Amino acid sequence: MSPIGGFARHTRGVSLLKTSTTDDLPDDPVGEAVAASLIEILEGASVELVYSPRHSSTVPRLDDEAVACAVGAGPPGWNVRLAIWLGGRISPLVAPDSPALLAMLEALPAAALRAAAPFRSTTATDAEPVGPALRRALRDMVVVEVLAKLQAVQTDTSVMTALIADTIEFLIELSGRRVESQDLTHGVIITDVLEDDPSLQFGYPDDLRSAKRGPLLFDGKQAVLLVDGRGRMRTEIPRHHLDHLRPKAEGLGGVAAEIVDSGSLVAAATRLYGGIGFFLRDDRSIWVFVDGRPLVVRSGEHWTAFPLELAASIDNMIGGGDAASLVVQAAFIVSARGRGAILAIVDDPRSLDGVVSAKDRYDLRAEFDPTAMRVETRLHHLIDATELDAQTVARLAALDGATVLDRDAHLLAYGAIVASADSQNEGA
Repeated sequence: MSPIGGFARHTRGVSLLKTSTTDDLPDDPVGEAVAASLIEILEGASVELVYSPRHSSTVPRLDDEAVACAVGAGPPGWNVRLAIWLGGRISPLVAPDSPALLAMLEALPAAALRAAAPFRSTTATDAEPVGPALRRALRDMVVVEVLAKLQAVQTDTSVMTALIADTIEFLIELSGRRVESQDLTHGVIITDVLEDDPSLQFGYPDDLRSAKRGPLLFDGKQAVLLVDGRGRMRTEIPRHHLDHLRPKAEGLGGVAAEIVDSGSLVAAATRLYGGIGFFLRDDRSIWVFVDGRPLVVRSGEHWTAFPLELAASIDNMIGGGDAASLVVQAAFIVSARGRGAILAIVDDPRSLDGVVSAKDRYDLRAEFDPTAMRVETRLHHLIDATELDAQTVARLAALDGATVLDRDAHLLAYGAIVASADSQNEGA
């Protein structure tokens, strides 16, 4: 069965394809909006919508070649098949040992169709464009639906959906507030690690919403609030006693302590206790953590999947070595501080000849005549990068210019101008 009519919309290398099993192609602004949301979440992906009349015996079939696919109700009178395709640039990020990312990919199409249902008109003639406010709500609902699907194990799906929706809405509210001249941050983890019933009932987020200073108690940096799957606030998880609910468990590591502003405490709590964690940063972004890793990030009213398997992908591309994990950790630290950086990995240091100036080459520092050294070269001798760690890479990467390593994580250059035909030696 091949689609008959259709159109393709291509934007920045990604595409939305709409086709039909008949000669008619229905107007579906809600479907287009939800497809655009998926393309944003999985940057570099493509989405296909295949429509079939609801009264027809021909039903859109699932596509085995798509990375994820679901069939559900489309616009009035139609069924729709929604399929997600990953481009060659991002498909290496999806590895068999990536359970959280694979589960999210598998759940996205059905979650998108569920999120779209309340926004669809009940009349076949109404095909009004989806305005900005509804697009924002639709984007949030897609993420709510997929997160609820991932977490609704011990709790009813509808209960978990409502709780996650309320949590995200509360964090959005907090992102526009200041308390005692402070930009608010907030950390919460939803998990059923505590099996006993609480002696006092405090509902989240409503009971915390009415406490002006409540979010300050659980800022996600010094302490995280633990909420059970029924939405009851249970206890705090303080940073200095992270494992107090599970003594002798692995606590907050050294690298995590360096990136606490990006929600590493929330991440560590999900690693120890399971569930799903939310962290509102002071830059108003919302980070969602599962199994100790960031899954999706909301920034500027848009959601994006965090590249969970970036380290594995880099490792595959460069053919092994220690640089991949180091670079990803350093990038996380730099991003937590609201900075940018250029981090590069090369196979052979000789490939930098003529591309990076000798004065910027840390690996060549001993090959210069000490009496003729430039100041930049002299400073190289003060840097201790014998056993390179993520904190050192992040510190050097925060400087203007590129930081370059080989795949075995040896430092080759930092603060470097990378020459190219376009840069004309003025930058990279």
